[in-house]
Amino acid sequence: MSSVERAARVLKSLKAEEWRTLSGLEKASRGYGAADLGRLSRMSRLPPDRVRFAADSLTKRGLMTRRGAGYAVTREGVEAMALKEYADKDLIFALGAIIAKGKESDVYEALTEEGTAYALKFYKIGRTSFTRVRKTRMGERAEIRSWITANCEAARREYLALKALEGLSPAFPKAMAHSRTTVLLEELSGVRLSSRPYIEDPEAAERAVFGSIKLAYAKAGLVNADLSEYNVLTDGRSVWLIDWPQAVRASHPNALELLSHDVRSVSAFFRRAYGVESDPEAAIREIEGAA
Repeated sequence: MSSVERAARVLKSLKAEEWRTLSGLEKASRGYGAADLGRLSRMSRLPPDRVRFAADSLTKRGLMTRRGAGYAVTREGVEAMALKEYADKDLIFALGAIIAKGKESDVYEALTEEGTAYALKFYKIGRTSFTRVRKTRMGERAEIRSWITANCEAARREYLALKALEGLSPAFPKAMAHSRTTVLLEELSGVRLSSRPYIEDPEAAERAVFGSIKLAYAKAGLVNADLSEYNVLTDGRSVWLIDWPQAVRASHPNALELLSHDVRSVSAFFRRAYGVESDPEAAIREIEGAA
């Protein structure tokens, strides 16, 4: 059972004091990584004896863990708080099956009370992965102190990028909300290009991807910065560009280099997988000229 599934299972059984204790620990963890009983009492605004009781219960449930003389929040704890926030805001009613599993995130189906399906993305950037992410993506932000903040930052960046892209093209997924290490997205019916699915008109599909890159750059001032066959979806006709936490602004010193990488990566894949012969350099010039 995944951490997400474990978090969802305990969601309805936690008491108010347990939620307050967990929330207080989350706040402490972002700055310090762990908190002793005294700090946890201050952060949750509960008496020490009530915090100790709640902490023991949360530890048994896997939402907190002991670290030396203090406590640290677990991945399940953060994910439980995110699910609670969505439920409290009536954004989701139930968590469905896993849709996709990747190195940095897992995506689950989430349902509203009316039965509308969304995609709920849980970031799971680990220590090794985040070292690379921080070096390549985070020049615009201060150094990240913990895995919680790293994953929260990734979710926040993706949400803001998708909101900036909203309305420009159906090729950009719509972001509904974000909470902590998660982003709530519209559910898409496509599959990743990396699985080499059947496409009615591969040349048109490649042009559509280039057109979306151009729109993001010219209209929203964004470069995906990590585009490949692994974050483009298709249903055989339409294409969608997903995964935007690493996006950089057009003013970023490496923006043009990253833009060129995106275009060349897409072009190389379509040539390799579908035999499409295009001119990536001409596409790059056109996109740069549209800004």
